[in-house]
Amino acid sequence: MDFIFETAQQKIPIYFSMITECEVVSRLRSEEMQVQIKLFNSSRCLEVTSAIANRAGTMRREQRNKGRKLKTPDALIIATAIEHGFTLVSRDQDMKFVETQYQLSMKDIL
Repeated sequence: MDFIFETAQQKIPIYFSMITECEVVSRLRSEEMQVQIKLFNSSRCLEVTSAIANRAGTMRREQRNKGRKLKTPDALIIATAIEHGFTLVSRDQDMKFVETQYQLSMKDIL
């Protein structure tokens, strides 16, 4: 959340997969819901399209063939970033493979 607020203060555009919205909302306390409403407005949330779902499925199959388990939510988030040409921002070190295998720019937040 600190990273998100920092980008907002710096007027850096930031977008979220609807999958990310679901994951964040599931972890919020009720008093944090007002922040969520402002943060995940419709202009910032990117829907999962058929193209994104197909790309994510292909990625999961490719990674399974390489012996790596790629969860569906992670695949959808990665595919959303690829489809829109965005940098992927994540704390998940298991996603580092996308930089080399899918030529996706990635920024770590710790």
